[in-house]
Amino acid sequence: MNNIVARLYNDFLLRLPASWRASIPAFPPPTPRNLWLALSAAVAIQNVAVFQSSQSEHITVFSLLVWGGAVICMEDQFEDLEPRPAAWGLIIGTLVLLWVLTRSAVILHWDGLLFALAPIGGAALGLLAEKPSQLGRFRDPLLCLMLLPGFALLMRILPEAPISLLTARVSGFWLSILGLDVIVNARSVLLPGGGVKVLGPCNGVDLMAQILCVGVIFLLAFPIRSWTSRFLLFLAAPLIGLICNTFRIALLAVFAGNGYSKGSWWFDFFHESTGSLVFSGVAVLIFGRLYMQLLERELPPLPSPPAQGESS
Repeated sequence: MNNIVARLYNDFLLRLPASWRASIPAFPPPTPRNLWLALSAAVAIQNVAVFQSSQSEHITVFSLLVWGGAVICMEDQFEDLEPRPAAWGLIIGTLVLLWVLTRSAVILHWDGLLFALAPIGGAALGLLAEKPSQLGRFRDPLLCLMLLPGFALLMRILPEAPISLLTARVSGFWLSILGLDVIVNARSVLLPGGGVKVLGPCNGVDLMAQILCVGVIFLLAFPIRSWTSRFLLFLAAPLIGLICNTFRIALLAVFAGNGYSKGSWWFDFFHESTGSLVFSGVAVLIFGRLYMQLLERELPPLPSPPAQGESS
């Protein structure tokens, strides 16, 4: 079947103008390596699709980020990857992948097992590529995939009430800096025309957990040796997530105070829709910038250019 598809695809390329063919890749041969990579891509796409159909946009983007981190951690192994699974590993890996596919089909909304399906599927892919004694080569990608159940665990153990109260207070602080007449009453951020109440789903716990997990992905993909820098990063990660979310809450309070409360396009866009991802993106960019600065401190200095008049 793969040979037929490849032949049809290459025949199609031959019918195109020569200038077009140069920019279109040829169909890769159905080698064990290419088939394993195609299967891995299918498992990743299916997993992200389940998140997209059953979870919020924040969690969907995070699942995509985790799978991307797994790919980056394994990038240097793609060239010499030659699947040689044990016979029983091939059977078990295939059965586990079939179970993952079947179990994914019945997930409708919040299901804790969904977050474990990625590392389970990743371990099954490992059994389809290597003997059990060689699975250590997939350590970093599997650790990346373990961040999905780690994220779900963090969402449950981070304290909701203190974070909600702190979020409301800091959001009110930003508004007071702008000179607005703001009152913070426990969870409520109130302006003369209206306000918002910080409940559990809006207090930024998901963003804090997300930035913490992004920090782990960065450490796996681009390791930092200094333990002091690592400690600073894991201290800064939840703080960056918390602060970025307080800006979002302050913005929602401004909308509500000006008559654009729940039900209006602006409020809903930054509350539940894609607009809330803007603040997630800003948090990741800030954390990434901090990470790169700490990483550059460990890199050796660039050689100085030769002085004028010196021979090269």
